[in-house]
Amino acid sequence: MTHPSTRRQTRSRMAVVVPALAMIAAVTSACSNSSDGDSSAPKDGKLSSLQFVNPLPNYPTWKTLGDCMKDATEDRGVDFKTSGPSGSALDATAMVQLVQQAISAKVGAIVTFPASEGFAPVLQQAQQKGIVTGTIYGPGGADSGADVNAGPDWGVIGATSINGISKRPGKHVVGLVAAADTGLGKSWLDGVKAAAKKTDNVTIVGEVYTGDDAAKALPQVNALLTAHPEITDIATHMGTTTPGAVAAIKAKKLKGKTFLTAVGVDNGGSQGLNEGTVSQIFLQDICTLGKDVANAVVDKAEGKEPKTIPINVAVAKKDELQDYLDKGWS
Repeated sequence: MTHPSTRRQTRSRMAVVVPALAMIAAVTSACSNSSDGDSSAPKDGKLSSLQFVNPLPNYPTWKTLGDCMKDATEDRGVDFKTSGPSGSALDATAMVQLVQQAISAKVGAIVTFPASEGFAPVLQQAQQKGIVTGTIYGPGGADSGADVNAGPDWGVIGATSINGISKRPGKHVVGLVAAADTGLGKSWLDGVKAAAKKTDNVTIVGEVYTGDDAAKALPQVNALLTAHPEITDIATHMGTTTPGAVAAIKAKKLKGKTFLTAVGVDNGGSQGLNEGTVSQIFLQDICTLGKDVANAVVDKAEGKEPKTIPINVAVAKKDELQDYLDKGWS
């Protein structure tokens, strides 16, 4: 997941709650513009409806987040609807159009992942209509158009992956796969590189970019491994990288020599861990995140101060994975 703006940084309070494995991100409240009397505005503190514009509704992790958001929203007596692009690649333009449609439909609240700079003005339009707005993994702040934001520190996410690699014996030569070298992709890259410098056994040798498009993962990782055949580990911040990276490792006959830190158990993450192409899996307590974001938006509509959202993350090795899965992580 990524956001291409280089001018905005995630504004969140971070704290390590398990050694090098978990973090807490704050939901921050921004100043909403005044309503123009549109019927979408909450009446007497009661939110009528919430629409989740999902960036990748067919991708298991994002689908789970939406399902859990629905559970929390309906528990609060609020109608829930989800929409999103139909393809396998992130389509920011289509998402902005869906936000605009939700505004026209006069929904009570909109939650989305701000995948481009185009989201800020359209979310500000929603605020002007009295619609409560929420973002996930956004930059936060008054100029973002978000009344509430769950914004993790991508630098800490990058450091979490590198620290997991560093704990394994031996020297590690790491290649990076990011969505882009701007915005939150750059924040992750910076976090990875800063963490590597603090170790005595991890070296970064190259990076490629996929735009969070699964179809680009195989050719890009192939190019990375061709340019740097000495790579022992591949790190990424995207679950869409897994199939292509695993296929590239096998095609280069590097199984047992080069390992991926996969993001999530889906798209072959668990299979790769079992067959030896994946060394560890980056996990999130994604269902709790979805519920907490939904509740924060409803709270905002009711005039309450949104609560801090704990976003727990971890890297799990093969013998640790099932414990996390049993707790609902993905």
